[in-house]
Amino acid sequence: MYSIEFEADIKNGVVTIPPEYDELQNHHAHIVVMVKDSPIKELPASTLDFSGAGISAFKEQGAVELQRELRDEW
Repeated sequence: MYSIEFEADIKNGVVTIPPEYDELQNHHAHIVVMVKDSPIKELPASTLDFSGAGISAFKEQGAVELQRELRDEW
């Protein structure tokens, strides 16, 4: 893996790769965006509440005990 650095404008959610990096076309990349302007608005906290969810996956047997049995098969 290697890195390159360039500045570009984001227009309609699209970043145009400069011509000197044409070899990046049709490749997978890890993108890091650093913005010099004001910070992005903070997202609201999640309102999901799973406290009432019942989990019955290991109802019959403890999860640790099950893992030990599975490892013994190896």
